[in-house]
Amino acid sequence: MFKQSLTAIAAVLAVSAVPVTASAQSFLESTGLGDIDPWGVGTISRADGALPLTMWEGSTTEDLLPLFARLNPRGLTPTMNTFLRRVLLSPSRAPEGAGADQLLAQRMRLIWSLGELEAYEEIARQLPDADGILSAREARIEMQFLRGNLASACSNVRASTEANAYLYAARAGCFALEGNYSSANLALELAAELGTPDPWITTAIGAMQTMPAEPTERDIERLPAASFASGLTTALSLAGNFPVRDESFQGLNPGFAREISGRNDISRALRIQMADVATFAGLMTTQERSSAYRLEPVPAPPLPVAGEAPAETEETDAPDINAPVNALDEALQLAADRGTEEADLVVAIRRALAQSGSNTVHFSENARLLLPVMTRLRDLDALDQNGEYFAIAAFAAGDQRQATRFQRVSEIEGGPEPDLFLKAWVDGLRVLSGTDRSPASARLASTQLAQAASGDGQTAAAAELLYSLLMVDGVLSHEARDFLSGSAGDTLSEGDQLDIQTQILLTSGLRGGSTGEGLLRLVSALGRRPDTYAPEDIVDVIELLRATGYTTEARALAVEALGFHQIRN
Repeated sequence: MFKQSLTAIAAVLAVSAVPVTASAQSFLESTGLGDIDPWGVGTISRADGALPLTMWEGSTTEDLLPLFARLNPRGLTPTMNTFLRRVLLSPSRAPEGAGADQLLAQRMRLIWSLGELEAYEEIARQLPDADGILSAREARIEMQFLRGNLASACSNVRASTEANAYLYAARAGCFALEGNYSSANLALELAAELGTPDPWITTAIGAMQTMPAEPTERDIERLPAASFASGLTTALSLAGNFPVRDESFQGLNPGFAREISGRNDISRALRIQMADVATFAGLMTTQERSSAYRLEPVPAPPLPVAGEAPAETEETDAPDINAPVNALDEALQLAADRGTEEADLVVAIRRALAQSGSNTVHFSENARLLLPVMTRLRDLDALDQNGEYFAIAAFAAGDQRQATRFQRVSEIEGGPEPDLFLKAWVDGLRVLSGTDRSPASARLASTQLAQAASGDGQTAAAAELLYSLLMVDGVLSHEARDFLSGSAGDTLSEGDQLDIQTQILLTSGLRGGSTGEGLLRLVSALGRRPDTYAPEDIVDVIELLRATGYTTEARALAVEALGFHQIRN
């Protein structure tokens, strides 16, 4: 045992005890964030949407620190997600005031939380080491763990000359992956002396160490739930075959999800779940997500030996590797089955879209994945009353030709009865989004919306769309103006209110040149659910964006704020 301990100590120290010369030590001590301008480091150019170098002009670190600290990039609408990325990834001049180090750490935290892992590494590589900032080496190690490149990750861990809690925990993980638990436990002790490593790592390594060669069902039940909180925990989770439970996805970084979804050593279900998270965060294309939903090849039964009777196939409890993971997967698999009745496919598509709930991002991304299936629908009886709803889905997916086709289903002889409100709703969405810029279209759509709206829900929805349309394009029909100036206009003040302080800071930031601060305050206020705010406040923000040069973004926000897919026939 004593010899084993000496061996373990030697193994741990061998990868960390690197001498530092006096001159090098002096260089490390004299180098700080003040020697360079870390805010001048970015990963996007003006052609890619970078903001002006002066975007923090007029802003102070004292004002920005609490703003940065309360920002959470998860669940943002596409428009707000894009604004936040542009602010964080643009090079700029540093804000004025004390606390620049803390503010830079918050900037890097947000870039990492957005899932922009490679952008983070690129920026961190150009910065000196600083407290509270994951180094470029550590970011690279994390990505290697996530991608399953364990040999490269552990090689980088052992080559590191740094000594901190993360790197010693990573050494412990590498030792555990090799089955060297004595060295793993010693590395964990050293990690605990330098900081507070994730306690899950200690639990996981202990579970791996005590797991019998042939575990029973009870042994497996005692395993900790898989953790995808970091690249290291992901590597241990997958190597230890830890069960994936709901808590495994809590706080999942979408960048981690993207990397994990690309691995070939995970189940189809996990691949799909990870791809969904990455897609909803804007980190995965529809084509990439479609690939994640691919079916796995089913192993063929063994061929009979010549001269012997074929063996009887035994029923097993083995899970179906292609069992539908969710309603979307079920619809896609039905579409791939040539024997599926179109009426059943229509029901499955509608169910998959409806499961998006109130989340416009989920609805739009699911619609994009279902669009190739929807384009094949031709049976009018099967389509029933879903034409206009599928037109909304096609609009969300960005295919205006298909949206028009579904709108006109009711015009075909023998087609279903038209839903005049939903038809007008889709036309209004086209005008508001800028897809159709014709003043004649705006007048026609606004007339039809005003005439077709009935009931409180449709009246409020029509009023919001028409009011946004008026402020964005300035074109409404006489009937629509009468509709808005009547009782329907009273609904424009219903919803959450933007407090006056937020409105003042937004306006002064965007109009006064403090573009970065203004956009961050906008993301903080409206980032997740702009559809819950009063239309009159949303329109004020839209006007502000248009006045300061963000016309395209203003239109996109106007559409997002409608919660446009929640309209039902």
